[in-house]
Amino acid sequence: MRTDQAVQEDVEQELQWHPNLDTTNIAVSVKDGVVTLAGFVKSLTEKYEAESAAKRVAGVRAVANDLEVRLPATDERPDPDIARDAMTAIQSQLPMFFETIKVVVRDGWVTLDGQTEW
Repeated sequence: MRTDQAVQEDVEQELQWHPNLDTTNIAVSVKDGVVTLAGFVKSLTEKYEAESAAKRVAGVRAVANDLEVRLPATDERPDPDIARDAMTAIQSQLPMFFETIKVVVRDGWVTLDGQTEW
């Protein structure tokens, strides 16, 4: 019997190799061979493609597909995208303080937490 960790790694790799699936906002957890997919995707098709990909992995006994479909709005960006861009900006502009500054994004609002010399 395969370990949950091995199954989780294989599911994550299977999701990565799927050409039409953006796995940026998909989290995978496994307990006793039951895979839980959480997070959000951009379409119902992506939701079902992620589920199908997880089912193909050896050792998967069941899949709980808790993915939420969030249609992209033209004037709205998801919080994880904003957080990644903020972290990238801090790393490029303030590389000395990158480890001490934490980014929190909620409903499009960015909050920086930490300390710097100036």
